[in-house]
Order: sequence, then C-alpha cells, then structure tokens
Amino acid sequence: MSQTVAEIIVDTVLEAGARRCWGIVGDTINHFTDAVRRAALRWVHVRHEEAGALAAGGEAYLTRELAVCAG
Repeated sequence: MSQTVAEIIVDTVLEAGARRCWGIVGDTINHFTDAVRRAALRWVHVRHEEAGALAAGGEAYLTRELAVCAG
C-alpha cells in the first residue's frame, strides 16, 4: 500500500530519532497531524507557533536530541 507525503515525513522524523512534535493544529497541517496520530511520534499541543519553537529548541538543547516543531 502506498504512503502519503505526511506519512513519509513522519516516518523520516522518527527514523532521525525524534520522539515528540511540538505544535499547533490547523487546516494546513491536518494531514501531518493525522499521520502523527497514527505513528509513534507524540504530539505536544501548544497555543502558539512561537511557543512550540521555543519548547522544541529547549528540548533539543537539554536532551541533545532532535526536536520537531510544526505549525
């Protein structure tokens, strides 16, 4: 069965070592958030894109691992 672009992106992010995705849902990324929901990547909801970027940056700095932000 073929994969969607969103599923390929989520699989790639998981293979790179990310565990969480910080972000805010919206019309333009619904396909991505749906792919995240069905994968092992954990979605952490924030109230604003800048808060997601700050949280992902802080996580990357503290853990020295890949962090993901979507908005």
